[in-house]
Amino acid sequence: MAEEFDRSQPLRPDEYDSREVELYVDHYRRDPVNEAFLFPAVQQFISEQVKDKTVVDIGCGLGNFTKCAADCGAKSVDAFDLSEEMVKAAKQATSDHSNVTVRVGDVRNMPYSDNSFEVALSIYITCSVRENAFIEHYKELHRILVPGGKAMVMNFVKPAFDIMYLHQGENQGDTESKLQNALVKLPKYPSNEQIMKEFQDLHSVMLVSFALDEQGRLYRITDASKLVDGQPIWMKSQAMVFSGYYYGDNFIDDQIKVAGLYIDQIENYFTEERRIAYNSTNPSNRCNSTIVQYAPFLLYHLLKPVN
Repeated sequence: MAEEFDRSQPLRPDEYDSREVELYVDHYRRDPVNEAFLFPAVQQFISEQVKDKTVVDIGCGLGNFTKCAADCGAKSVDAFDLSEEMVKAAKQATSDHSNVTVRVGDVRNMPYSDNSFEVALSIYITCSVRENAFIEHYKELHRILVPGGKAMVMNFVKPAFDIMYLHQGENQGDTESKLQNALVKLPKYPSNEQIMKEFQDLHSVMLVSFALDEQGRLYRITDASKLVDGQPIWMKSQAMVFSGYYYGDNFIDDQIKVAGLYIDQIENYFTEERRIAYNSTNPSNRCNSTIVQYAPFLLYHLLKPVN
């Protein structure tokens, strides 16, 4: 049976404050997993798809992919984020591109007309929004794409919640013991900063997921089948703790289809080739093969049908 959770509890702000933006930037700078695995896959999609096309970067964050699309010859690039702080950062990153427009916007009501874009990017968005926004995101994505338009969306998938990803050579039992010792020190309904403080010395973990029990205590997830679509989760990566929401693989597929979009391809960007390259440049934090066998995130290549 799925575990109950209190939907009324405050989980994360809709706005990032300046401190969270600082942590977010630090996460990208300190976490080589993004650079080794995610970025090359998204950049390849951009380089192949955006030339002379209208592009939108949904939830653009720091503007990394916004800038990449402009550099790759997009006709125009529109980008938006709910956070004014993120918009400021993205504007600064793309200030030398006259064909880029960045604004504040909401995935539930995107600030564009119907059939406005040929290509859309949505990276790290669906994992961070509440259920109503998750559903509306795909409906809005369908609305703003031209018939035949393409989108790339990154989604969490089941292994991200079931598996604790460790650096190569680390002991599972020792890490579990350290995790439990940290968890018991946390108060009910802990903040991200409180969680990070307790986990800051847990260097053996690349990625692990948590949820709250009925008493508001954080616990490590080991069976995602007990979670409910839309349930809050927390993840610890190498560099930070971030909050988000659980959505099962079937729920994701259903919402894409209900929105009228077609799944053209689901890409596992955690390839063995990239793992080997990552390990060669990170000898002290080597990545084991689990992340290739059980990818925590996948890239969905979507199409809006012509008819």
